Amino acid sequence: MDNDTRYVLFGGLAFITGLVLGTGMGVLMAPQSGTRTRRKLRNFAEDAGERVTEFKEDARDAVDHLMERGKRFVGDRG
Repeated sequence: MDNDTRYVLFGGLAFITGLVLGTGMGVLMAPQSGTRTRRKLRNFAEDAGERVTEFKEDARDAVDHLMERGKRFVGDRG
């Protein structure tokens, strides 16, 4: 992995981390009851978990697709 790719990945990770932390702080600092805040946090966590699962499945499909293309490319050359 070259340096440019590392910088992009690090920047993306830093952005996502800041986004999650900022959202969490915003929810915790909001003027509402504790019950409502906990409900919002639980819903956020459930939604995030679903998105992570979807992303993981999409990433797995993309890797499988790339592997198949690579195998066909190598097979065509051999």
